[in-house]
Amino acid sequence: MARYFFDLHNGSGLTRDEEGRELEDNDEARREALVGIRSVLGAEVANGSIDLDGRMEVLNENREILFTIPFSDAVAVNQPK
Repeated sequence: MARYFFDLHNGSGLTRDEEGRELEDNDEARREALVGIRSVLGAEVANGSIDLDGRMEVLNENREILFTIPFSDAVAVNQPK
């Protein structure tokens, strides 16, 4: 198990993950990041808007960035026909 941190960058600025989570591997960390992004976007939709111009950085226990997921990669947007 390794500790991962999930730092959120959006219109509100930077929200640093100070605690992190123990996870099996990078694949599990990616899944957790997507869940987190979708939760943030769900709250935005509940308030009547959505801003896909954000990202989540996934960091290792040394706070080194392993990968970044743009909000736009966390959802599929289907435009009306």
